[in-house]
Amino acid sequence: MTGDYRPFSYWVTNASTLLNATAMNATFIGADIDSSKSLSNALGLSSPVRIVPTTWTNITSDLLSGKFDIAVGGISITVQRARSVFFSAPILRDGKTACFRCADAAKFTDLASIDVPGVTVIVNPGGTNEAFDRANLKAAKIVVAESNTVVYERVLDGTADVMISDGTEVELEVALRPGKLCGLKSGELFTFDQKAYMIRRDVPWKNFVDTWIDIQLGSGAWNATMSKWMNYPWGEIE
Repeated sequence: MTGDYRPFSYWVTNASTLLNATAMNATFIGADIDSSKSLSNALGLSSPVRIVPTTWTNITSDLLSGKFDIAVGGISITVQRARSVFFSAPILRDGKTACFRCADAAKFTDLASIDVPGVTVIVNPGGTNEAFDRANLKAAKIVVAESNTVVYERVLDGTADVMISDGTEVELEVALRPGKLCGLKSGELFTFDQKAYMIRRDVPWKNFVDTWIDIQLGSGAWNATMSKWMNYPWGEIE
């Protein structure tokens, strides 16, 4: 996991600030930490889950090279990734949307109002956010941040005007900064997207993960996990 995408996975640099942490690795928290433990239990494994950090740029190549067994943490299903890996059954429906300073809420109403000269859009490197920006923004300026953990602060401090990301992340980041960060009033999603887990081309492994996901979704366990982390007091550990 990348550890930079709340509420799915987040790397806490100061582990002493964790609130009621129950993760296998005390520096990682989020919905997919809990889900990884659930998957491990479903497999009947006695050893703890080992979390391997990766980046959005390298997540597919690191998986293919055998650095880990499964990639989790808010991963979007894409055709490009599907050329070389398997995706599990989807766990969440999502899509790209925009986040900006509330003072600019009247200015930014849709994608067309963002893609104009003089607007700066910040993006984290190597993932589907950057791919979307480069494919769809022709007039706005694109600035690549060092990581996903700083992009919203760069919008707040005026370094950039807009961040385009998945609706789940934007919803959380707006809720953490009421009156400071806002999303589109229309709630528009620019794309159709689904989140899933990514594995190598191993049919029995995929079948097991799909079965586990089906039970997680059907039982309400996944929704409960997401609700827990969407309402987690993230602001107290920033």
